[in-house]
Amino acid sequence: MDDELDVAEKIEHRLGESADDIQVDSSQQNHELVVELVSQAAKTIDIFTRDMASRIYDNADFIAAIRNLVVRNDKSKVRVLVIDPDKTIKSGHRLVELARRLSSSIEIRHVHVDYRADSQSYLIADGRGVLHRKLASRYEAIINFNTPLFGRELLGHFNEVWEHSQPVLDFKRLHI
Repeated sequence: MDDELDVAEKIEHRLGESADDIQVDSSQQNHELVVELVSQAAKTIDIFTRDMASRIYDNADFIAAIRNLVVRNDKSKVRVLVIDPDKTIKSGHRLVELARRLSSSIEIRHVHVDYRADSQSYLIADGRGVLHRKLASRYEAIINFNTPLFGRELLGHFNEVWEHSQPVLDFKRLHI
């Protein structure tokens, strides 16, 4: 009974319902809330990042949440735009490995040169839940589980950059 209470207390925010801005300032807080966001998503995750923020996105909890999303719904899509993929390639990021195995659901693209000066980083869950860092180099962020207007604004930016960007060839698995 106590275990059920702990789980209920842990999930305080509901995607599509909780509209409060949550301010965070550490990689751990970013990680915990982004896992909560992704775990509640039903259709899409869109990530715009400088270097795939390993302290937020390269861990077992986040990868499990992404895997569960795409396995639960075969129409779900995860799209990632990365400005500097070199660091990600060298570090062996878990999201890259998952994208290689689930390439029909997860795609990673290298941000077109015209958009590489963008200093922000964000994740959008189902077009309405948002983790937004004004400066990708810092962990100060606003997270909101129900901000459809801001979600649409960021999604507009994301889609524009996506259309001009190319898949990262080094992320593709070579079949020999």
